[in-house]
Amino acid sequence: MAFLYDLGTIAIYVFILASMFLTGLMVTVGDLFAPLHNRRLLGLSLLANFIIVPLIAVALIIFIPMNHELAAGLLLIGIAAGAPSTAKVAQFTGGNVARAVSLSIILTIITVILTPFLVPFILEGAQANPLSVMANLVIMILIPLVLGIMIKSRSEPLAARIRPVVDWASNISIAVIFLTFGIIFLSRLREIVSTSSGAIAVVVAIVFTLLALGLTYLLGGLEKDARQDLAFGAGFRNATAALVVIFAAFTDMANDVLLMVLMVTIFAIIIVSILVGIIFKKRMDAEKKAKGSGA
Repeated sequence: MAFLYDLGTIAIYVFILASMFLTGLMVTVGDLFAPLHNRRLLGLSLLANFIIVPLIAVALIIFIPMNHELAAGLLLIGIAAGAPSTAKVAQFTGGNVARAVSLSIILTIITVILTPFLVPFILEGAQANPLSVMANLVIMILIPLVLGIMIKSRSEPLAARIRPVVDWASNISIAVIFLTFGIIFLSRLREIVSTSSGAIAVVVAIVFTLLALGLTYLLGGLEKDARQDLAFGAGFRNATAALVVIFAAFTDMANDVLLMVLMVTIFAIIIVSILVGIIFKKRMDAEKKAKGSGA
């Protein structure tokens, strides 16, 4: 198990660097500031990710008993906004891909700024000071992100050549993460579900994701595709930022915090994939129907 944990840890670092670099390669500086022109969407996105979703995590911790480590992981993933995967979701659901990428980058930058100062107050057991956590976030997230944006802004052909390689590295690393930690998780599954707190933690991860998706989708005043982008952006948390904080700020309790973060991430992928599949099928059926009527 020690080998699997070490391999999974290496894969996490590769995934963080590759995914953030890839996100940067998808937008220019002009694209990045585009969401600022839609103040309502930006405001609702900030409200959803930094108020509503963290409050969902706090409410679940208050009303459902769980151990401190799992609660810490839930809080951590609850305040981590700006998941890079929202771009792929927008692509399949017919949303605005550029807008989804730009919003995720803005949310990531805010997450990097806020999280280091929130960690010592809301997570028991954090060992690193805010500046140390922020330094890790800047090195692992902001620097590859900015590097990608600079390359995209200066040379689109170069960015186009690099993207498939970085995308491959990101996909391979996430596969290794789920394989290694999946084996570790399954090996502990009986131990986890045999206790009331462990079984509840699985339910909490599912409920958290459903509430994050549902409540943020209900925010009014936006067209359907914008509501979808908003909901999926909030339902998919920024696991990359959460993982950086775990390895920067935790020592002996990192395994349990990591377990909760991975639980929420896995169930978010499953639930969102189902919803995206339903939306994608409806889009394809509608396009076929439109082509048939046009003929």
